[in-house]
Amino acid sequence: MHILVRTTALLAFAVAPAFAQSHPQTRDGFTISFGVGGGSAGVSCDECGSDRKTAPSGYLRIGGAIRPNLVLAGEVNAWTKKETEEGTDVTVSIGTVNFVAQWYPQTTSGFFVSGGVGGGSLRVEANVPGIGSFSQHTNGFGYQAGAGYDIRLGRNFSLTPFATYFATSGGKVESTGDKIDGNVFHVGLGFTWH
Repeated sequence: MHILVRTTALLAFAVAPAFAQSHPQTRDGFTISFGVGGGSAGVSCDECGSDRKTAPSGYLRIGGAIRPNLVLAGEVNAWTKKETEEGTDVTVSIGTVNFVAQWYPQTTSGFFVSGGVGGGSLRVEANVPGIGSFSQHTNGFGYQAGAGYDIRLGRNFSLTPFATYFATSGGKVESTGDKIDGNVFHVGLGFTWH
């Protein structure tokens, strides 16, 4: 999957200048974007830590351009991974729902930086042979920061290579009250209508 994401991103950046000339960057009114890619995630808590794991990730953003260089939106980011070790299935999911500001330093360019705050959640589910299944879920503060580039392919449509870091903070394990947080760095390709 890493090779596919890298190849797609390189091709997208290679053809960007040609498309930029024929389709000017304009942003006005409603916008929606979604994307998929791969993410590297880590989990930390009071008594533990985890090696980073790689798995599919994605986002959905809906909002509007309030100025030609500023989009305000709501964005959902999600990452999930299932692993089996010694017959035990473990699934970890990390997600955030944030209010996001997306800023284009140059109005005529597709490059943007973004940041947002909101809520986050982390869920761990396990199925242990002979014992059964259990689940732990936590909610906390969510935040994100990222960058990307809208490659304008039509009057209202762009391919959007992106890189975003999203995380949860201040969550507590339901059964013990211990602090637990998750974070994801994900890259991929988005599809944007604006």
